[in-house]
Amino acid sequence: MKSSFDPKTDVGRITPENMDDLFLLKDIITPGSLVKSKTQRSIQVKRGDEKVKVGKRTVILTIIVDKVELSDKLRLGGRIAEAPEDIEKGHHTLGIEPGMYLEIKKDWKAWELNKIKIAKKKQEPVLICILDEREADLYEVGSKTSHLGHFSGGVGKSVEQKAPEYYSKIATELNKAEMKVIVAGPGFAKENLVKHLKIKIMTDSVSHSGEVGLQELINRGTIEKVVISSRITEETLIVEKLLAEIMKDGKAVYGVNETKSAIEVGAIEILLISDMKVREMEDLMELADKLKSKVMIISSRHQAGEKLLNLGGIAGLLRYKI
Repeated sequence: MKSSFDPKTDVGRITPENMDDLFLLKDIITPGSLVKSKTQRSIQVKRGDEKVKVGKRTVILTIIVDKVELSDKLRLGGRIAEAPEDIEKGHHTLGIEPGMYLEIKKDWKAWELNKIKIAKKKQEPVLICILDEREADLYEVGSKTSHLGHFSGGVGKSVEQKAPEYYSKIATELNKAEMKVIVAGPGFAKENLVKHLKIKIMTDSVSHSGEVGLQELINRGTIEKVVISSRITEETLIVEKLLAEIMKDGKAVYGVNETKSAIEVGAIEILLISDMKVREMEDLMELADKLKSKVMIISSRHQAGEKLLNLGGIAGLLRYKI
């Protein structure tokens, strides 16, 4: 996520970069927020006593949000507050997608700014191998894309003869990787490569090798899925640690009252909040932040998140047992 803030005007300038960013904005943009963005607005002309829609044009509108929904895009509905002079100020819905710039004016909470700050960090790099039986390319994809190397599997009849050496050379590089790895390409080359690997990877099929195949992989969202998977793993580990402490009556609390008491005495090291309970727990999150507790918002879209929700949606790992 790209973002900047003007503390004098309480305006956040934000460009979401993926669906995870849209999920974050769904929790942050509340009724009453002022949101400004480009959008399509119907053009109406008067014909007699009736107004007739004659097409659409791109305009910049500011709306006062009264409804927030997320599906394939983030839909923000509300009354138009600012618009070009020839645009009628009725109700409008902004459709926000990754890559779209928007400005948000609201009373910002500390946890909201912290979540955006975390989302602003550079994307965890992913190592991509795009290959077929004849050639392979390695790319590192993160905040930018770098071409790391090219391997040749030979031409003509030599392809089959050189196959063991070809796959072995690629595998040697991938086995040294200290990041997530995706292997993709047309045909069965990726399956042949997997036999030489000692690490866990994700595979996918694309129609072409080289940069065209890489772009196909990016457009399909495969890289984003790997990054999201990494975040889910982090959230799962922290919830499992919480459950283990609860099982042995160790350094953990859960439920609103118990967790609140632990926050107030400064005993919380890590506060876990379900994304479904964020608005209810804002005051406790603010207090925990002031007392130097780490606040983690756990998605309810995976099994560990559901477990936290079943505990009341709020829990904490303690600095010391109370």
